[in-house]
Amino acid sequence: MEDNNNINQNADPATGQGTGAKTFTQEDVNRIVGERLAKEKAKSSGEQELAKREQELAKRELHMTAKELLSEKGLPVQLFEALNCTDEETMKKSVATIEKIFNDYKANAASNIKFTGFQPGASSVMPKAGAAGDLEIRKAMGLRT
Repeated sequence: MEDNNNINQNADPATGQGTGAKTFTQEDVNRIVGERLAKEKAKSSGEQELAKREQELAKRELHMTAKELLSEKGLPVQLFEALNCTDEETMKKSVATIEKIFNDYKANAASNIKFTGFQPGASSVMPKAGAAGDLEIRKAMGLRT
């Protein structure tokens, strides 16, 4: 039986005879395989690093797009933190939802404001200085009452 520590690289299995004198020990084979595995691992590590960088770049680009979209819609950029930026479609849905809520809030806030006192252009008559809230303001401002 042939010794397992010696492997003939140039052996022809059909004839059973070796054509060359070069043989490798098991240690040599292990070393060669180890070197090739290390090279492949380093190569795939570089590919993984490149893929990670691409993901980070795509994430930054999506964040920039979200901030630009908020600015275009007239929304505060501080709302960016409230957005779901997992992908572009989800980000756009988030911006649309925030825009709708923000516009509804602005519309309702403006209609709930009731002005008291003098409103320019509403009337040519000046308000009377005897109104309760007006007196306090006039005193604070040092105006005649």
